[in-house]
Amino acid sequence: MPDDPDVAAIPAQRVPGHDTLPVAPVAAEPEVSVRRGRRWGVRVAVAVVAALGVLLLGVLVLSPKSSPEGAAVAATSAAPASSAATTPYDRAVAVLKAQEAALNGGDEGGWLAAVDPGKADLRVKYRTMFRNLRGLRVTRFAYQPGLGKPVKGDASAVAMRVDADYCFSDDMCPANPGTDWARPPHISQELTLRLVGGRYVISALGRSAAPDLRQPLPWEGTDLVFAQGKRVIVAAARGQEADLKRVLPVAEQAAVTGDHYAALNGTPQRNYRVFLAGEKQWKAWYGGEQDEWAIGLAMPLNRRGIDVIVRMSEMDDALTLRTTVQHELGHVVTLTGAYQMDALEDTWLSEGIAEYIGWRPKGAVESFRRYSVRWQLDRDAPDSMVPPRPGPKAPARAGDAFYGLSHWAADCMATRYGEAKLFTFVRLVLTQDNSYDQAARDAYGVPFAAVDKACVSWIRKQAS
Repeated sequence: MPDDPDVAAIPAQRVPGHDTLPVAPVAAEPEVSVRRGRRWGVRVAVAVVAALGVLLLGVLVLSPKSSPEGAAVAATSAAPASSAATTPYDRAVAVLKAQEAALNGGDEGGWLAAVDPGKADLRVKYRTMFRNLRGLRVTRFAYQPGLGKPVKGDASAVAMRVDADYCFSDDMCPANPGTDWARPPHISQELTLRLVGGRYVISALGRSAAPDLRQPLPWEGTDLVFAQGKRVIVAAARGQEADLKRVLPVAEQAAVTGDHYAALNGTPQRNYRVFLAGEKQWKAWYGGEQDEWAIGLAMPLNRRGIDVIVRMSEMDDALTLRTTVQHELGHVVTLTGAYQMDALEDTWLSEGIAEYIGWRPKGAVESFRRYSVRWQLDRDAPDSMVPPRPGPKAPARAGDAFYGLSHWAADCMATRYGEAKLFTFVRLVLTQDNSYDQAARDAYGVPFAAVDKACVSWIRKQAS
């Protein structure tokens, strides 16, 4: 089994450029799953790390030279710049390191001490970032400064690109990540630090010329409000507090279901993060979702971290809300720990098992997609439980049927072999990259061809 994720090219405009370092190609991003003409699903992108340290470009991963030793540094106030920091660049970096320690230690004053006191708007941005990250229970925030550059008109000022890694649980920042996909997720910023009162402070925060594809993240610039449950943190833009009250109990119940399947899959979660997006946020967060039919999204950050986003304008009834949240938590518990994302090859299983979890305790025959499934079976009787992906000119109903049939395939395997063996199969395929046949032999004790044949017959009977 390979350690590094396989990659495939995606359109060039999806990859940020840089004038000094190569960028590895990234995996194609499946965003599929139509429910009553609308979609939910998982967006996947994986990159191989470039070889040259902190100026790394790409998706999801940090510099190969980033070190876990600085994780979870606690401090009660901003540490003074080191006496060894003699150059402007060294002094500026020392201020950033003191700022990250203040955030990790929960010291808002120390965090803001690194920001120009004369820049009120900038201080508001940094205060928002601090409170958002603390509200999300950040466990690590660590700057990785790039090369210093001169600032025209101010010989003492320093400009630099800075990557900052972040984690919301210890397993998102393993001590020995082993592979690039396991390294912490990051954001990229362009900072300018100037001398104010004899001390370097951040005087400008700009968009990086090569941001991570997920930027902007919700916590970077949106003033968030939070609802904290036992298992779920729900976040929304300020002004959408009513959505928090509506969604939190639904998300908490969905987390009970998610935890059940996380236990079967061997992927326990510290907690779940669910972001509630208005239309403005939906088209901006994580690079913006442009699919007009999409209503929910699971966003992998690295091998152990996945955020969930719900499009609130489409949550027009209780069942839609429940199945959407539960479906996306299904992605969280079945894709956590994946060695790689087989974005296209295994979509049927990834979405089928998320549908299976999303509709529990009901089965596929009771889902909204059953009508499209029967429509598809009347048009073309399948010879495999693995449905072919609809082409770009296929009607929307064909996409709905694809995910419905994938759900029925998962239901069949659960019915014939039991949930425990089903999730062994899912884990072997989705997280350990086994072939279907090897996974079926290990999980069910029979070749995949036998499973497939039996489930085709089962699906036809259920649909009749």
